Amino acid sequence: MAGVGFKLNKLFYKNQISTDVLAVIYSILTSSGPWIITTISLWVVIYFLKSADIYFNMAVIYAFILSIIFSGIFSMFLSRRTSDLIYSKKYEKILPETLSIILVNNLIVITYLLIFFLIFKHGIKFILSFSYLTTSLTTLWLISISSLATDSVNWYIFSYLTMGISSIILAKYFGIIGYAIAVNIGIIINVFVVIYYFGSSSKKISFEWVKEVKNYWQNLLIGFTYYLSIWIDDIIVWNHPKFGEEPISGFKFSYVYDSPMFFSYLTIIPTITMFILVLETRFYKKYKSFYDSLIKGYVLSEIILLKNSMEKELKQNISLTIKIQALITTVFFILNELELLPFSNQLSKPILRLGLIGAMLNGFYLMMLLLILYFDFRNLALAINLSVLGLNALLSTIFINKIGYAALGSGYAFSFAIGTFISYCLLKKRVNKIIQIEYSRQKVDLEEGYYLRLNELEKIREELK
Repeated sequence: MAGVGFKLNKLFYKNQISTDVLAVIYSILTSSGPWIITTISLWVVIYFLKSADIYFNMAVIYAFILSIIFSGIFSMFLSRRTSDLIYSKKYEKILPETLSIILVNNLIVITYLLIFFLIFKHGIKFILSFSYLTTSLTTLWLISISSLATDSVNWYIFSYLTMGISSIILAKYFGIIGYAIAVNIGIIINVFVVIYYFGSSSKKISFEWVKEVKNYWQNLLIGFTYYLSIWIDDIIVWNHPKFGEEPISGFKFSYVYDSPMFFSYLTIIPTITMFILVLETRFYKKYKSFYDSLIKGYVLSEIILLKNSMEKELKQNISLTIKIQALITTVFFILNELELLPFSNQLSKPILRLGLIGAMLNGFYLMMLLLILYFDFRNLALAINLSVLGLNALLSTIFINKIGYAALGSGYAFSFAIGTFISYCLLKKRVNKIIQIEYSRQKVDLEEGYYLRLNELEKIREELK
């Protein structure tokens, strides 16, 4: 996100109302633009064009869910690898490595789909069109990472707008295949953006990234476990005999649960927008100053001052983001109680109530997770993700079986509440000791011979006294 942050800082530096508003809009487009566009196009296609075609509806919804979960295997890793290549100015390697990652990721998706369709029998036309759509969406999510890294947000958003509009038109006439073709149009635009800004090496595809897996293997699991933790409660509800439905073999959903929860996810857009704004502008300056002091070897007193300044800014930014999102969630909560939201009625109100709270906590958790990764605490991020995933699965199962309808969404809310609290406490503790942590991370370059650890040296001094 360094390029995005650079542009945001330029806009805020002008200190004008118009440029400040532009910076906010830029942040919304960067962080949530594709999400908003794909959601609107998906909503139009399902509810206005193909509402009677259950195969089309299930295919599009499941393709989105599966592609998001499976692309999580490589999304965090690709982000890190792309950042490293940009830092080392090896721009021509970005596209060849991205293409090979997409290939491997889609092979995993195809393997899953082969097993799935061996268990659940469907016609060959549906199998091929659904597989084509799922792999196309997986490709789009991954190529978008490299496209956004070019800092060409205009073309990035244009690719999604083109995809959104063409998906509505093509889906109307060609069904699942038409929607998949629209997704491929978005992919092609993003590929050309990457080629134009980064160029490409002579190789069409490169597996050089495989050598980095041993260094960043946690990233392969962090994205996957996070996305799975978001959807695991849905999967549990779908498979419950009382609340789940199976309109076609192997494809389940819950009429009472899915729509309120889907709407709830959209309410955390302010959290993501604010997070990008504060993280890539105010906080990044403090963050960079602190790490520059370590790299350039400032005296300890200066390093401590910069560390304290960074820590203070971090707490203020977290507090600001939480306050804004809490206010927005409260507004939606009240509208839900008054039944003024699209899905507000006596049936969905209790689920939407818990969904709004859970989505807010999920937004806070995502903020903590990204901050933990900002400081490169990969093991910690993975451990917390696994804990939240397990908690959501366990609590959702217990609540739905012991309490029933009134508790739908409570497992999701409780697990992300616990995850947010724990991740914040651990992040706070580690940032407080960040100087010691960063020095202990460095490889010690000592000549051969006898040396003492600091605590051993202190013992000897005490004995001599």
